[in-house]
Amino acid sequence: MDESYLAEFRARSEAESARVGPPESFPLLPDLPLGRYTDPEFFDLEMEAVFGRAWLYAGHASELVGPGSYKVIGLPAGEVVLVRGDDGVVRAFRNACRHRGAPVVRSAQGHTRLLVCGYHSWTYDLTGQLVRVPEERDFLGLCKDDRGLVSLRCESWGGWYFVTLDPSAPGLLDWLEPVASLLADVARSPLRVIDSKAVEVECNWKILAEGFLEVYHARTVHPTTVAPTLDTRGTVISLFERGHQNMLSPVNTGSRGDSRESLATIEHVPAVLREQIQAAHGIFPNLITPLDARGFPFLVFWPTGVAQTRLEIVWFAADWGDGTMPGPELWQRRLSRFDSIMEEDYRNLAHIQRSMQSAAHGGQVIGYQERRIWHLHAWIDRMIGESRVPAALRVPDALAGWVERMPVQA
Repeated sequence: MDESYLAEFRARSEAESARVGPPESFPLLPDLPLGRYTDPEFFDLEMEAVFGRAWLYAGHASELVGPGSYKVIGLPAGEVVLVRGDDGVVRAFRNACRHRGAPVVRSAQGHTRLLVCGYHSWTYDLTGQLVRVPEERDFLGLCKDDRGLVSLRCESWGGWYFVTLDPSAPGLLDWLEPVASLLADVARSPLRVIDSKAVEVECNWKILAEGFLEVYHARTVHPTTVAPTLDTRGTVISLFERGHQNMLSPVNTGSRGDSRESLATIEHVPAVLREQIQAAHGIFPNLITPLDARGFPFLVFWPTGVAQTRLEIVWFAADWGDGTMPGPELWQRRLSRFDSIMEEDYRNLAHIQRSMQSAAHGGQVIGYQERRIWHLHAWIDRMIGESRVPAALRVPDALAGWVERMPVQA
């Protein structure tokens, strides 16, 4: 991102700070139906048409070092294993033997020379080809060439790997636009995973994700942590195609006291991340990242039930090569501070889910600052198909005219 992007941000931020109401062209949005968070049939539609067709984040190159390195991802449709072959290519397979469905790897991450079913020892090579069947004589007409592991499309953006269940989905980079262009410098930077954890939360996945699509809640939920840091009135929001979006908030000078300046700066970060700006990008449907020039997390929201979500928090830092990790104590303080902020968010979620289920407040009222939420829901319906969404649960694409198809790029 160059100076023209920064200039555009500053002008828009000043306009946001000065406004006394939403822009005149901003439409009156109807309430979001609560059933979108509680209805099992709508949840099934999301799993089929959204999570079954979108590109979903799966892992990073730093987690798959060398032939035979693998990682297991728990998608809503079942476990998938990423594995790097002897040819250096990372492939994705269902973690299910073609014999009777037992997993071919059981650890969450590791190295292996072969993928071996733990039930009957059917064995696959790193390309997913079935290479050994014990007592093969007992299986009439068995053709090993036809019984390889079920593969998924797997493509990379920089060092990040995504998978999709949809053979007809557009290519990953096409899917990610314009985020792929906006963050091209970050994607080509040498990074490595330094921390990863999963948190189980008792709410619909959208309730959890929506907390990271606006800063309206900062003064109430984070009065001593986030609120003093961000100038929320100057926040600039952009909506993009395919449900992607971003949010840039000015950072109050001198408000960051966590010594992050002592941490290594990511090599190719764009100018906007070197400024006093908090940039949060959303990749539809379930990834949000609050970017930072000195390391940042991916927040990945995995639905595990109508009212259950697994949140994966994966932290990236500048790759330091084969040496000792720089600033481990500073990093530990930073991660602990982030966890404390997240705990502030978690406190409301189960209560909100119960409120949804009892229809205690009628509908979700969405304001101008919360328009990323509306954009998410509108694209969920576009993926499902309007005619398939029950009429009482539909969200019209009322913000289509607000989508920025040609944002300023580097």
